Amino acid sequence: MTKKELLRDFYISDGIRNVNALNEILHDNVILHWDSSEGTLILEKEEILNLAKELNQNYAKSVIDITHIIAEGELVTLRYNHKVAAIENPTEFMHIAKMIIIWEFKGDKLIKGYQISQPA
Repeated sequence: MTKKELLRDFYISDGIRNVNALNEILHDNVILHWDSSEGTLILEKEEILNLAKELNQNYAKSVIDITHIIAEGELVTLRYNHKVAAIENPTEFMHIAKMIIIWEFKGDKLIKGYQISQPA
C-alpha cells in the first residue's frame, strides 16, 4: 500500500478520532503545526491523541470528505471537509471545518504535519 493510499484509508475510516489507529500511524516524535482561525498550535503525539479522544467524546459520528490528495516522495497532502454528527442528534451532519494538511512520513509513520483549517 502506498503512503497516499494509507492516508486516504486512514482519514476515510475516521482514523483521526481513533486513538489506537493514531497511536499506530504517528511517530513517537511527531509534531503537528496547526494554523486555525484561533491561532497557531504546535502539538506533540500525546496532545494529538488527546484531541482524538475529545473529538470522539463530543461527536457521535465523523465524516471526512477528501477533495484532493497529492503524494510526492515522503509527503502526502490532503484537502478535506470535516463533518460531524452531535451525540444529541446522530443522524444530522454539520460541516465544521475545511482542512488542508501536509504530512511527512519517516518510514511508515507520520513525523511532521502542517495543517491549516477554516470553520465551515
